[in-house]
Amino acid sequence: MEQRPWPATALPVVVLLCLLVARSTALSLQLEPGPGQVVAYAALVALVMVHALVMLRPGRRTSWALAAEAVLVFTPYLIVGAAWGPVAGMLASAALLTLAAPVSWVVFALVIAADAAARALSGAGDPPIVALGLTVVNLNVGLTLYAVGRLTERVRLAGERRRQLAALAVARDRLATARLLHLGIGEDLSAVIRLSRAPGRAQLTDIAERAKRSLAAAREIAGTRRELGLATVRAPDRPAPVMFRFTWWTMLFMVLNHQELVLSNLAEFHRLDVRAWALIGAFLTVTTALQLYHGLPRRDGSAPRAWPWTLALQAALLVPVLLRFGTLAGSAAILVLGTVAVRVRPPWSWPLAALGLAGLAALHSPAGSFAHPYFVAAGVMTVLEIYALHRLPEVTRTLNETGAELARMAVLQERLRVARDVHDLLGAGLSAIRLKAELALRLLTADPCRAREEAHGIGSAAERTLSEVRAITGRPAALTFRDELAATRSLLAAAGIRLSADDRTPPVLPAGTDALLATVLREAATNVVRHSTARTCQVSAQVVDGRVRLRITNDGHAPDTTRPEPATGPATGARFRRGTGLDNLAARAAEGGGHLTAGPDGSLFVLTADLPLTPTARTEVPA
Repeated sequence: MEQRPWPATALPVVVLLCLLVARSTALSLQLEPGPGQVVAYAALVALVMVHALVMLRPGRRTSWALAAEAVLVFTPYLIVGAAWGPVAGMLASAALLTLAAPVSWVVFALVIAADAAARALSGAGDPPIVALGLTVVNLNVGLTLYAVGRLTERVRLAGERRRQLAALAVARDRLATARLLHLGIGEDLSAVIRLSRAPGRAQLTDIAERAKRSLAAAREIAGTRRELGLATVRAPDRPAPVMFRFTWWTMLFMVLNHQELVLSNLAEFHRLDVRAWALIGAFLTVTTALQLYHGLPRRDGSAPRAWPWTLALQAALLVPVLLRFGTLAGSAAILVLGTVAVRVRPPWSWPLAALGLAGLAALHSPAGSFAHPYFVAAGVMTVLEIYALHRLPEVTRTLNETGAELARMAVLQERLRVARDVHDLLGAGLSAIRLKAELALRLLTADPCRAREEAHGIGSAAERTLSEVRAITGRPAALTFRDELAATRSLLAAAGIRLSADDRTPPVLPAGTDALLATVLREAATNVVRHSTARTCQVSAQVVDGRVRLRITNDGHAPDTTRPEPATGPATGARFRRGTGLDNLAARAAEGGGHLTAGPDGSLFVLTADLPLTPTARTEVPA
C-alpha cells in the first residue's frame, strides 16, 4: 500500500493531541485531585488513542472501535459527573467515519442527543444557553474531526486510485500494441515457423519476404509509438471540486458555533445589561458577516475580492472586545487566525497565525492561568480544522488531476519503452531470419545439407523472436549475455561475418546487468549486419573492479551512419546524428549507472559499454 503523504497523516495527529490537551486542562479545572480525576484522565487518553486508530487506519475499521468509544464516552459520567463532558464529538465523528450513510448520520444525531441527556442526568444544572453551547461544541468537534478524517482518507485513496488508473491506462495501451504486433509480426512469425519445417525454394522465398515485411512493420510500429510518446497531449479538464457542499456547511456551522461560544461564555462569567448585550449582538453580527465573506471556501477555489481589507476590519473590531473580555471572546478571534492560515501566502501564514494565537493566550482569563493551555490547544485545533476544511475540496481536486496526469505520463512512457524494445529486440531477430532465409536460398543447390541447417536455424530464431513479441507487451523474460552471444554468432555467420569472442565474464551476472549487456550486444550485432561492410567482428567482455566492460569492434563501417557527435554529458552518453539504436543503448546504459561510447578508431569501428555489476537504477530490458 502506498505510504500516505506525511502532512495528511500529521494533521489528525496534531488535532487529536490538541483536543487531548484542551480536555485534560478542562478536567484539571473542574475536578479535585483524586481517583476520579485519574479515571477521567485515563479514559480520555484511551478515547483519543482509539479515535486515532479510526482516523489513521480508515481501511481497517472494525465495530470494536466504535463500541470502545461509546463505553469511554458515557461511562465516566457515572464516576465524575458533568465535569466529564463534552467529549461525544469524537464518538459522533467515528460513527460518520465507520458506518455507511444514512445510518451514520442517524447515529451521529443520537450520540449528540445522548451526551446532552447524560450531562443533564448527571446534575450539571447548566443554564439553557450554556447547555446549548456545549451541545454545539459536540456538533462542531464531530463534524470537523470527520472532515479531517475524510481528508486523510482521500489522500490515501487518491494515491491508490492514481496507481490503479496509471496501471489500467498502460494496460489498455499495451493491449493495443500487442494487437498490432500480433496481427502483423506475430502472424508472419507463426507462418515462418511452419514454413521452416519443410523448407523448399518457395518456402524460403516466402520466409524471406515475410521477414522483410515484418522488419518494416516493426520499424513502423516503433516509429509510431515513439511519435505518440513524444507528442504533446492536452492536459485533462479540471474536474469539479469534491465534497464542496459538505465543507461549506461545516465551515458555516463552525463560524456560528464559535460566535455562539462568545455569548455562552459572557452569560456564564458576566452580568451585562440590555445595552451591553445589544452592542455584543451587533458586534457578533458584523464579524460573522465578515467571517462568512472571506472565510468560507469558494467553489472555484478563488479568494474573495479585497479580503485583506475585510480581514483587517474584522481584526480591528475584535481588539476592543478582546481587551474588555479577554479569552471569553477568544473563539471569535480564532476564526480570524484560521482565515490567516488559509488566505495568507506561505511562509507568512503559519507564523502570523502562531503569533496571533500567542497574543490571545496572553490575555486575561476569568478561569485563571490554568485555562491558558486549554485555550492554546483549542485554538491550534480550530486553526488546523479550518485549514483542513478549506483544503479538502482543493486537495481532492488536485489529486484527481495529478492522477490523470500521471496516468497520461505512464502511457507515454510505456509507448517510448515499446518503441525502444521493438527497435532493439525485434530488429535483430527479424534480420537474422531474413539473412538465414537468403543464405539458405543461395545454398539450396550448391550445398543442400547446409541449407537445411540454416532452415532449421530459421525456425529456432522465429520461435525466439515470437516469444520476444509476446514479452514486449507482457511479462519480460530474462536475457542473458551468454545466450545472446550464441545468437550473435549465428546471426553474423549467416551474414558471412566471422566472429571471435573473448568472454571473461563470470558465469552468473546480476539479472539487470546481464540483460543490459545482452541488449547492447544484440543491437551492436544488428548494426554490424545492417550498416557495415565488415568481414570480421570481435567481442570482449571483462569484469574489472566491480564493473563490466564490453568492447565490440568490426572492420567495416559506413561513415554516414556511424560517425558520432561529441558526448553531451555522463547522463546521456554518446549521441548520434542518425538512427535510434545507439541512442537507445546509450540511454539504457545511463539508466543502469554506466555509459556507452561508439565511433571510428583507425580502420575499426568500436563500441564500448561500461556498466556497474549492480545497476544503480531500475533497468527494464524485456526480451
